[in-house]
Amino acid sequence: MKPIKLTLRAFGPYKNEETIDFTELKGNRLFVISGSTGAGKTTIFDGISFALYGFGSGQDRKDTKSLRSDFAEDGVHTAVELLFEIHGRTYRVLRQLPHVKEGRKTATGEKYEFFEVRDGQEVPVVERQKVTDINQKIEQIIGLSYDQFNQIVMLPQGEFRKLLTSQSENKEEILRKIFKTNRYGEMAQKLEEKKKWADQELNKARIEKNSYISQIAGALPERESVLFEHLKQESNIYQIQDGLDDEIHYYQQKIREDQKRYEDAVEKHNKQYNRFMQDKALNERIENFEKRKVKLQELQQQTPYHEQIKRDIDAANKANKIFPLNQQCHELHKEKVEKQNRLLEVTQKLEKAKSDLEETKIAYEAEKEKQPEREIATQKVSELRTKIPLYEQIDSQSKLVESLQLKVNDAQGTLKKIEQNLIEEKEKVTGLTQTVEKLEEKTETFNEMLEKQMTLREVMNAFSNYHQVKQQVDNLLEQSKMIDSEYEKAKSLYELEESGWLANQAARLAATLVQGMPCPVCGSTEHQHITEQHEETIDEAAVKRLKESLSLIEQKKYKIEGNLQSAKAQLSQCEEKLAGLQAPIEKEQQFSGQFNEQTVQLQQLKMEAAQLGNYKKQLKDFKIRLEQLESDQKQAEQTYYQSNQQLLKENTVLTELQKGIPSELQHISQLYTAIEEAEKYKLTLINRWEQIQNAKHEVEKYVAAAEEAAKQTAGAIEQIEEKLNVAKEKFKRSLAEEGFENYKHFEASLKSEQEIQRMQNKYMEFSKELHLLTSQIQQESEELDGKQKVDLSVAEQAVANLKLEYEHAFQTLNKSKECERQAIDFSEKLDQVADKIFKLEEQSNQIIDLYNLLRGQNSKKISFERYVQMGYLEQITEAANIRLKNLSNGQYSLQCSDRQESHGRQSGLSLDVYDMYTGQSRDVKSLSGGEKFNASLCLALGMADVIQSFQGNVKIDTMFIDEGFGSLDEESLMKAIDTLIDLQRTGRMIGVISHVAELKAAMPAILQVEKMKEGYSRTSIVLK
Repeated sequence: MKPIKLTLRAFGPYKNEETIDFTELKGNRLFVISGSTGAGKTTIFDGISFALYGFGSGQDRKDTKSLRSDFAEDGVHTAVELLFEIHGRTYRVLRQLPHVKEGRKTATGEKYEFFEVRDGQEVPVVERQKVTDINQKIEQIIGLSYDQFNQIVMLPQGEFRKLLTSQSENKEEILRKIFKTNRYGEMAQKLEEKKKWADQELNKARIEKNSYISQIAGALPERESVLFEHLKQESNIYQIQDGLDDEIHYYQQKIREDQKRYEDAVEKHNKQYNRFMQDKALNERIENFEKRKVKLQELQQQTPYHEQIKRDIDAANKANKIFPLNQQCHELHKEKVEKQNRLLEVTQKLEKAKSDLEETKIAYEAEKEKQPEREIATQKVSELRTKIPLYEQIDSQSKLVESLQLKVNDAQGTLKKIEQNLIEEKEKVTGLTQTVEKLEEKTETFNEMLEKQMTLREVMNAFSNYHQVKQQVDNLLEQSKMIDSEYEKAKSLYELEESGWLANQAARLAATLVQGMPCPVCGSTEHQHITEQHEETIDEAAVKRLKESLSLIEQKKYKIEGNLQSAKAQLSQCEEKLAGLQAPIEKEQQFSGQFNEQTVQLQQLKMEAAQLGNYKKQLKDFKIRLEQLESDQKQAEQTYYQSNQQLLKENTVLTELQKGIPSELQHISQLYTAIEEAEKYKLTLINRWEQIQNAKHEVEKYVAAAEEAAKQTAGAIEQIEEKLNVAKEKFKRSLAEEGFENYKHFEASLKSEQEIQRMQNKYMEFSKELHLLTSQIQQESEELDGKQKVDLSVAEQAVANLKLEYEHAFQTLNKSKECERQAIDFSEKLDQVADKIFKLEEQSNQIIDLYNLLRGQNSKKISFERYVQMGYLEQITEAANIRLKNLSNGQYSLQCSDRQESHGRQSGLSLDVYDMYTGQSRDVKSLSGGEKFNASLCLALGMADVIQSFQGNVKIDTMFIDEGFGSLDEESLMKAIDTLIDLQRTGRMIGVISHVAELKAAMPAILQVEKMKEGYSRTSIVLK
C-alpha cells in the first residue's frame, strides 16, 4: 500500500480541509515529518490508519470520538479521505464521522465510500457502501489486519517495542493477532469437547454392558452352573462370557436329547394315527355303499319318464327334417299377399297422378300469359343498379366525416386527460419530495445505530457465555463436594482396614517369636510379652481392592478439580471480557433492554431506508413521467387542431354530393333495399314459371311409370300362385311319409336344436348314472362281503394322548432352542460391547493425551499454539538479525530463549540478545534505550519480511515510524539512516516522525506540520 493523497477535515488539530499530496515528494521515498510538539504529526498516521481501518494508530488512539477537531465549525463533518495505490491499482476510501449538530438531539452525517479509480472514473469496490463491507474488502486487498498493519507498516510511538521486551503472554497475543494462530488454541477446546463426548460414549457402553448382564438372569432359567455363580458374585464381563459359553454347550446337548424324545413321540403318534385312519376309512366306505343302493332304487323308479323323453326326441328329429317344406309354403303365401297389396297401392297412385296432371296443365297456361310482367320487373332492377356508384361515393364520404369526427373527439378527450394527469403528477412529485426529505433526516443515524447494535450484540453474547460457564462451575462445585465426601469415606475405610491388617501381621509375627532368638524386625533376643492369640485374619486382597477403589475415586476427584479450575479460568475470562466491554453482570437486564430497543429501532430504520430508496426511485420515475406528459400535451393540442380543420373540409364535400339523389332514397342502404325488393319480385315471377314447367313434365313422367308398375305386379302374382300350389302338395306327401297324423301333430313335435340337445343330454346322463351306480354296487358288494363297521372311540382317544405327548416334547425342544438362542445372543452382544468399551477406552486415552499436549501440560509448559508461534518468532529473529548485526557493528543478534517463565506460566516466547563481544546471552530488557530501538526496528522489518513470505498477496510499499531516533548516538543514528535508505531503494516509501536535527538534515524531503497561532495546524512539503 502506497498513499497518494490524504485529505483531513475537522480531524484532530486540523480545523478545515487539509490535503497532503504525497506526489509532491517528486520521487523522494524517504521523508521526515517535522513540527513542534502537539502540532499533529502523529495525527497524520492516525488519518491514514482511520481511513483504512476505522481506528487511529496505536492502541491508546482507537477511540474515534476523540478524533474530531476542537476547532471545527458546527456545520463541518469530521472526515478522512485517502487515495492510495496497491498492486498497480488506485483506490479512494472516505470515512466521515457523525456528530450532533447544534439544535439537534441525534448525530447525523455518517458516510462511508470505497471506490477504485479507473481511467478517471470511479467504480464501486463493494456492493453496499457499508462500514463492515468496506472494512472486510480493504483488509482483503491490503492483505493485513489492523493489528498487523500497526506492527509492520504503521509503527506507533513506543508500541512497536512491545514485541521485543514484553512477557511471553503479551508476545503470544501480538503473534496471535498478526499470524491468526488462535485456531490452534481452538483445537484444544474442540479436543476437550471430544473428550467429554468420548467419556459419555464410554459410560453409555458400560451401562449397555450392565444392562445385558442384568437381563441374563431373567432370560435364562436358573440352574446350578458357572454362569449363575458369576452373576451372583458380580464377576467381570469375560468370566460371564465363559459362563455363557458353558450354557451354550449345555443347551446344545439338551437340544439333541429333546430332539430324540420328540422324534420318538412323533413316530408312535403316526403309527397309531394310521391305524385309526384305516378303520375310519372302512366305516366311511360301508356307509357310502348303503347310500348308493338307496340311490339306485330312486333311479330305477325314473326309467319310464326318461323313455318318454327318448320318444319325444325321435319325433322332433322327424319334424325338423320336413320343416323346410313347411317354411317354403309360408314364405310363398306371404309373398303373394305382399304383391297383391302392392298392386292395390300402385293402382290408387295412378288414379291420383292422372288427376294432378289435369290441374298442372291449367296452371301452366296461366303462368305462360305473365311474360310481359316478368320483362317489366327485369328493367326496373337494371335502372336501380345504375345509381349505386353515386350512393357509394356519398357513403364513403359519410364514413370519412364520421371517422374525422371521432378523431377530433378522441384528440379532445386525450388532451383533457393529459392535462388532468399533468396536474395529478405535479401534486405527486411535490408530496413525494417532502416525504423523501423527511426520511433522509430519519435515516442519517442508521450507521451509528448499527455500530451500537454490534457492540450490544457482543455484550449479550458475553453475558450468555458467562451464564453457561457459571452454570458449569456450579455443577462442578456440587460434583466436587460429592466426590470429596466419597473420597473421605473411602480413605477412612481403607486406613481402618490397613491398620487392622498391619496389626494382624504384627500379631502373627509376635506369635512366632522364641526367647533367645533374634527378632527379624528389631534384632532383639529378649521378648517381654509373647501373644499366643491374635485377632481374626484380615484378607490382604480386600485391602488391595479398597486401595484400588480409593485410587479410582482419587483420580476422579483430581479430574473434577482440574475441570473446575479450567471452568473458573473461563469464568474469569468471561468476567474480564465483560469488564472490558464495561458491562457489569448486574446491569444485564439494562443491556438486554437496550439491545431489544436498539433492534426494534434498527428494524424500523431499515424499513424506512428501504422505503427511502423506493420513494427516490418513484420520484425519479414521476419526474420523467411529468416531462413526458408535458411533451404529450403539446402534441395532443397540435393533433386536435389538424383533425378539426380536416373535418370541416370533408363535411362540405358530403353536402354537395347529397343534393343529387332522390328524397325517398337518401341513403345507400335504402337504395340497396329497393334493389333487393325489385330483384325478389323478378325472381319470384321467373321461378314460378320454371317451377310450373318442371311440375308438368314430372307429373307426365310419373303417370307413365305408374301404369308400367301395375302391369308388372299383376304378372308376378300369377307366377307366385303356381309355385305355392306345388309346395303344398309336396309338404302333404312328406307328412304322411314321416308318420304324422295331421298338421297339429307335426306342429306339436317341432322343437329347437337347443331343446333337442338338452333332452338328449338329460337322457344320456340318466343312462350313464344308472349304469355306473349298478356297476359300483356290484363291485363293492363283492369287496365288502363279510366286513363290518369298527368302534373308533378308543383308537381316537389313544391318538389324542400320543399327540399331547409329542406336543409337550416339541415345546420342551423349542424352549431349549430359545435358551440356546438367548445365550448366543447375549454372548454376541457382550462380545460387541466389550470390543466397543476397549476401543472407546483406547480412543479416550488418545484424546486425553493429545488434549494435554495441545494445552501445554508438558515439562516445557508449551502449548501447541505457542509452539507454532515460536516457529514464527524464530523466522522473525532470523530476518531481524540480518539488519541488527549491521546496526550493532556485529555485536548483537537476537535469539529465542528456552528459559521458563516464573509462577508456572507458559514459556517459549522470551527473547535474549547474544553479545558477540562477551560470548554470552542475556535478556533483551538489559539493552540500552538506543539498542532497544534498533532491535525493535529490526524486529518490525523482519516481521514485515516474514508476513510477505507467508502471504503472497501482501506487498509492503510503505512504512511509518513514530519517534525513537533521539535515543541513538551519532554512529547508531547514521547506521539507522543507512538502513532506511536501503529500504527505500527497494521501492518502499518511508516516513519518519523525529525531532533529531541530524535525521532531518539527512532526509531529502520534509513534511512540515506548522501549528498556527489560532491553535490549529497546516501542512506543507519541503524538498531539498
